[in-house]
Amino acid sequence: MTYSPPVPQQPMPAPAPAKKPFYKRAWFIVLAVIAVIAIVAPKGGDSSGDSSTSGDAATTGGSAPADGSAAPADEPATSGESAADEASVGIGQPALDGDFQFVVNGVDCSQTSIGSEYLNEQAQGQFCIVDLAVTNIGSEAQSFLGDNAKLFNAEGQEFSADTEAAFYLPESSSLYEEINPGNTLASKVVFDVPAGMVPSSIELHDSMFSGGVTVALG
Repeated sequence: MTYSPPVPQQPMPAPAPAKKPFYKRAWFIVLAVIAVIAIVAPKGGDSSGDSSTSGDAATTGGSAPADGSAAPADEPATSGESAADEASVGIGQPALDGDFQFVVNGVDCSQTSIGSEYLNEQAQGQFCIVDLAVTNIGSEAQSFLGDNAKLFNAEGQEFSADTEAAFYLPESSSLYEEINPGNTLASKVVFDVPAGMVPSSIELHDSMFSGGVTVALG
């Protein structure tokens, strides 16, 4: 009978240490702190800013003159002001804008139709036709375009020129006319305005980019 020595048993491996929950790990805690700071910091800044603004507003609104009198209110714009009030020249007087000198000869608001029997333009209200002379006082040729002109009434309402109606007016010469230096163009600019409206002034331009000059029509 053969004797077999006992086989030594292998020791059992030690159990693996339990993992920490993710919310207890260092990286999660750091990210959580950063997120809280990012959320809270702007609110704190806004709060202080609003408080400062409110304080300034309260101080400004509550201030009063030392003598106890009421603070003067902002003066409202005068409702009667219009383009005519700003006009320094009138009918028959030269008015300068850029390289053009304008002289308004008169205005006629009696027509409601312009053109021939077969080719014409009907006014929505009435046509106001401004008769004027345009002189080129510059050193080179320049084009006059009546569409750049604006008409005003006493209430300050602004009316644009009617280019289509001017097309049917043979003596208009306001669509696109080139004027050489020293020459004068006889022109008529047409406006379609409400029936019964009385124009008070016209604003004339040597180009669409110029400041313009206002001529009183009354």
